[in-house]
Amino acid sequence: MPLALDASLSDVPGLSSRVVKALAKEQVMTVGEIVNWLPFRHEDRRQMEGATFQVSELPACYQVQVTKTGNKYFGARRGAGLFEAQVEPIGGAAMGGLLTLRWWNMPFMSRAIAEGQELIIYGKVKEYKDRLLMDHPEYEVLGDEEETTRIHSGRITPVYRLKSGVTQKTLRTATWHVMQSLGEDFTRDLLPPPSQQGEFAGWSRARAIKAVHFTETMEDLEKARRYLALEEFYGYQLRVVRRRRAVLESGGHAHAAGPLAQEFEASLPFQMTGAQKRSLEEIQRDMASNAPMNRLLHGDVGSGKTVVAFAAMLGAVEAGKQAAMMAPTQILAEQHFLTARKWLEPLGLNVSLRTGTRAEDGGTELWSARVPQAVSRVSRETVLKTAREVHYAKRRLPHFERPWGKYFLTFTTALRRPLPPEARKLALEAVLHFHGQRYQLYAACVMPDHVHLLLEPGVKNRDPETGDPVFYPLGELLHSIKSFSSKAILKLGWEDARVWEKETFDRLIRSEADLQETFGYIVSNPREEGLVTHAQEYEWLWPPLDGVPRDAELSTRDACAPCKKGPEIVIGTHALLHDEELVRNLGLVVIDEQHKFGVAQRARLIQKGNTPDVLVMTATPIPRTLTLTIYGDLDVSTIDERPKERGKIITKVRPATKQKEAAKFLKEQLEEGRQGYLVYPLIEESEKLDATAAKKGHEEWTKLLPHFQVGLLHGKLSSEEKELVMRDFRAGKLDVLVSTTVIEVGVDVPNATVMYIHNAERFGLAQLHQLRGRIGRGEHTSYCVLFVKDKDEEAKSRLAIMEETTDGFRISEEDLKRRGPGDVLGKAQSGQAPLKFAELLADTRLVRLARQLAEKTLDEDPQMQAPRLAELRPFVFQEDTPQAMMQ
Repeated sequence: MPLALDASLSDVPGLSSRVVKALAKEQVMTVGEIVNWLPFRHEDRRQMEGATFQVSELPACYQVQVTKTGNKYFGARRGAGLFEAQVEPIGGAAMGGLLTLRWWNMPFMSRAIAEGQELIIYGKVKEYKDRLLMDHPEYEVLGDEEETTRIHSGRITPVYRLKSGVTQKTLRTATWHVMQSLGEDFTRDLLPPPSQQGEFAGWSRARAIKAVHFTETMEDLEKARRYLALEEFYGYQLRVVRRRRAVLESGGHAHAAGPLAQEFEASLPFQMTGAQKRSLEEIQRDMASNAPMNRLLHGDVGSGKTVVAFAAMLGAVEAGKQAAMMAPTQILAEQHFLTARKWLEPLGLNVSLRTGTRAEDGGTELWSARVPQAVSRVSRETVLKTAREVHYAKRRLPHFERPWGKYFLTFTTALRRPLPPEARKLALEAVLHFHGQRYQLYAACVMPDHVHLLLEPGVKNRDPETGDPVFYPLGELLHSIKSFSSKAILKLGWEDARVWEKETFDRLIRSEADLQETFGYIVSNPREEGLVTHAQEYEWLWPPLDGVPRDAELSTRDACAPCKKGPEIVIGTHALLHDEELVRNLGLVVIDEQHKFGVAQRARLIQKGNTPDVLVMTATPIPRTLTLTIYGDLDVSTIDERPKERGKIITKVRPATKQKEAAKFLKEQLEEGRQGYLVYPLIEESEKLDATAAKKGHEEWTKLLPHFQVGLLHGKLSSEEKELVMRDFRAGKLDVLVSTTVIEVGVDVPNATVMYIHNAERFGLAQLHQLRGRIGRGEHTSYCVLFVKDKDEEAKSRLAIMEETTDGFRISEEDLKRRGPGDVLGKAQSGQAPLKFAELLADTRLVRLARQLAEKTLDEDPQMQAPRLAELRPFVFQEDTPQAMMQ
């Protein structure tokens, strides 16, 4: 009687207790767990080699007889040794020679292999000191009672990814016996009946799974792969078709393009390309309809997507709505902001910037959650000068003198005596009293016996000699808070003469992530300590959290006061997700480099509008099959034409030893007034990765280019420091920028014509293409050099396509072949199941067939109630809410 998938492995006929116990140790106990443990590749072991052993880089099968066995031991431990078996080819000993099979540190092999046995072995033959050797071959003993059928050799053999403690032989044996115990219909078909016609006539899910594990022909194996690939595509297409229909049915608002868009296009200092105009027309047509737009705009680096997006945003503005653009990094958001001001402010539009660091409105720096009011009076030149000095000398400064430093402070009551409610109120009032005067406050929480603060000291005065800002010392700030609050609390009848302990814990905030984590810790402290059920209920907490999501980042509600009308155009990073005041009336959401955002982040911004139009952009050229699979719920516009005024890019792959010659060429370019990027993959030396660090590279290039200004940009700089470095580079104050991949996306400096990428073998092709896109943005010819290790021939071969073409679509397809869709697109597949069988470049026809099947399925069964769809339903109907997407 056939076994069910939930049957125990101990019930499988012919499966030894030894194998069952070995699998049980790895928590593999049922038939279904073996069925779903799929092979990741197959080896064709059907062909037996002749009567002579041949040295080869490829593994081969031989039928042999054991003529001699023996053990060799090393050191004191008997288990640390070598088992050898000398074999000769059956039927050809005289001319075939002898081959020695070796197993290291596997003493049990002496009990498994004995003289006189006939084996089928599979492995690579090598020659060493005039001996032919094969190390750790797979073998099968002919005539074994346990294995009357050859499972491991003489056939197309499956190879599995293993868990520790399970060998290929053990798993393959178990799988073979499991397959023999299953019926013809052990699993339900997911595909509808029409799919079992034509190419897949006579096929079922059960037959395909069996064939993937054990097949007789390569043709059947490929047919099984394609059948299961169609299943995968079918699940994806059900999901995207349902989403697309849900968007269309949700209803939207028409945002027809008017004279403002025409005025904008006429004001541009260049002519839009035909591809840009075509894409813009497609977008405007969508926006003019009553159904909400859901469109992907993709194109190669430097193809001009941003100008198309700005033109589209004007349609929402003319309809009386806001348009928002979200970028993945502060550098890119600021660049978009500067471009938008240059192009859109002459049209009378108010453009605002909102990042995790600052809010800007119409070019005026506001008193944001990051920039104290006092600082806004410091000249830009002073700020730049200070930041540059700090960049090279901040380790010599006392920590409280670091410009724009942010700190987490904690101080306690004397003897940890609890404060009554009225005293806590007075303490919080004292903290808020100095907010905006002596420091910028991010968060404060007055607990019964201690106080948490997150703040940034403000500018106290200026150095009389240099004019540089001098910041309030932490000690002075804490003394002000403690003194001001103590006087008020003592009036309440506090029994002790002291209210606060002298000691204070302080910690410098070193990154954006650190800032957000600390903010979250402070606001959740009352709840974590059991004082309240929800943080919103705690009275002595600032900012008040009424209506603010618990996972929200810092908001500028209390500091940033936009005009009553509000900005028409809002540009920012993920900070836009949490700004309820600045982003209020969205008609269009533009998400740039969208695959760098999580699904939840995209959904959250979209929810800020009443079914707004959505335009997502990416500079990662996406093959058609991948577009249909990952973005099947979006309409697609493609910009496949570069602006004519852009200079060409020449790319060369060179060994790392050629850096001196490269330095000479770079000097020549700099002397002509050009600029350059020097890109490194890491910012610190690593024992595991011997890539050159950006910091070390900066030191080296500063010495090689003594007459030029060399800047440094990497992820560990604060947001303010990154911003100032990029402003200097854009303004031409820096000739060369040594950087990590933080410049990968969107940086636009037309005067930069040289890029050297060190340790290029550590980058994917798509990432290299993105980096290369930072040059070639002006009229001059640009040069990109990819430095690789001298002897890394594989890397040179892989990177050859970068020399051959600047076509991002060709490079993307090559990258897809080598690395797979998940690596190429990163978070684009967030929340989606991986593809195990589909080959995206080869299976375009299957994607289209899956789309047809999905459309028909949802026409006939919109809620997917059919029993065969039960397995797919949770995936297809996964809620598109931030909470669900984060699961």
